Amino acid sequence: MADHSAAFSIVVGANPALQKRFILSSKSPKLVPGDVHRASNIQVGIGGKGQDVAVTLGCLSAGTPNVYLAQFLGKGPEGDLALSLMKEILREKDDNCDGLTSALEALTVRTDASLRTCTTIVAQDSATELVEPSGMISPGEIQMLFDKIDQFTSHQEARGLCIMGSMPPGCPDNLYGAIFEKAMTNNPQAVAIIDTVVGLEYLFEQMKANRDVTHGKRILKVNFAELCRLANVYVKSETSEASLEQINHAVNGFLSTFAGALTALDCIAITNGCHPAHLACIQREAKEAEDAISKLFRIKVPSLSIVQKRNQSKIFPIGAGDSVAAGTLAACEYLCTNDGHTERLHSSVQNALKQKLDNTCANPAAVSFAFGIACGSASCIQEENSVLDVDDVLTLFKNVDIEEILTK
Repeated sequence: MADHSAAFSIVVGANPALQKRFILSSKSPKLVPGDVHRASNIQVGIGGKGQDVAVTLGCLSAGTPNVYLAQFLGKGPEGDLALSLMKEILREKDDNCDGLTSALEALTVRTDASLRTCTTIVAQDSATELVEPSGMISPGEIQMLFDKIDQFTSHQEARGLCIMGSMPPGCPDNLYGAIFEKAMTNNPQAVAIIDTVVGLEYLFEQMKANRDVTHGKRILKVNFAELCRLANVYVKSETSEASLEQINHAVNGFLSTFAGALTALDCIAITNGCHPAHLACIQREAKEAEDAISKLFRIKVPSLSIVQKRNQSKIFPIGAGDSVAAGTLAACEYLCTNDGHTERLHSSVQNALKQKLDNTCANPAAVSFAFGIACGSASCIQEENSVLDVDDVLTLFKNVDIEEILTK
């Protein structure tokens, strides 16, 4: 039997990294291929999409984040450093070091392969990412992760599951589907945020299989360009603002391409950089993909100018999308699970979410996604991946417009 007093979230970050930021000096502020570049500063932190989600959830937390990272982490010095940095970041939220060590290591598998290092070269006008290859994961290490999840979820209740990013080599295509089944079977009210483009067929099949016994929100987060590629839909420009027709075309194409998605998903949350985001609510009873969108919300991205400090011009977009996923998860857990567990979020965040829900015609999923957009925007003015200031988030969230543009 799950322990309701110990509700937590599982974040799957199968492909972590040690993150280095190479900040170009003012003498060579732009990256020029073939030139010698000197750094004004070198920063070391943690990387990986799931790890970024944990960082943002830690920033949003008023107390212990109750975030458990399911991850493969190399046994070498890079993995040791990454783990110590994770502990340091989350320890700021609680003096109970032993409890936080358990939270970080409970679902972590230390692998024989070394942890990759990713380097971001931060120039005056851009950020360039250099990504090392990931090490091979063995079948025994995969089974070890499954055993950890089975053991952990057998006596505690997950309020949310967030599946993030790519898989390292050696992982089977059905890894995320298997993790979903193990983590969610005994947690019917949990929220699931899916932010990956790998293994979707297997994942949707498992989500379909559990649909009759689960009631929690199931949201796919994807950027517009990825959605078009997955849907085999061509648009003239994937970097400009998407029209209502383009969003409809892309969503319909995706649901036609991935047949299981229609009954697996409640919503598709579509980001598009600085352009408006969209949330498509799926009518699972629809017979055809063309009839599947029941509601469509447009969410305008707020201007960073309202939170940027004077003379602050640099933005740091790496990890912003992961902050969107984290904010959406945290808000959706609060607004949709109704389990009475509010200790994660600052009271100011709880009040802002309730006020936005009361003052708009939007549903909880749309408000949650809007909060995620505010989190992603707030992270862009912080140097470290997916770090944010709660006051910045609240200011931006207050200025996020949610517009219902299609209702059936």
